[in-house]
Amino acid sequence: MLTLEERVTHLEEGFVELSSRCAKRSADHAAEAVNPAYERIEEIHGRLVRVEGTVQRIKTDVSLLRDHMVAFTARMDRMEERIGELDERLSGRIDDLDERLTGQINELDERLSGRIDLLAGRVDGLSARVDALAKSNAAMFQAILERLPEKKTAS
Repeated sequence: MLTLEERVTHLEEGFVELSSRCAKRSADHAAEAVNPAYERIEEIHGRLVRVEGTVQRIKTDVSLLRDHMVAFTARMDRMEERIGELDERLSGRIDDLDERLTGQINELDERLSGRIDLLAGRVDGLSARVDALAKSNAAMFQAILERLPEKKTAS
């Protein structure tokens, strides 16, 4: 039979072994219970990494787009200024050209009106002469017709 001390030692060893087995089993059970959560966390982590990558690409794209818009706005401002300058220059030139053309048109209108009036007078004179000639020709043909002997009709 074992002595009391040996029995206590044996019990202590059994207790340590039991404690270690229980600890191992509880760790295994805890690992089994927590493992799906860790898998879900890993899945979420993967998604977050992809989302962060997408967000970073979007930030880069937005930054690039912003830079393009700033450059575009600057170009549009320069174009607007240039168009304003051209408008001012052309506006003066167009006004000068309009005045010159208006003067030339008025001068041509006056000259042509005088010529048209002169031609109208000449046409009126020619019409009177043509009317007189037609009247004279009609009188001459009438005189010729009166001198011609009458034709006798065969009955």
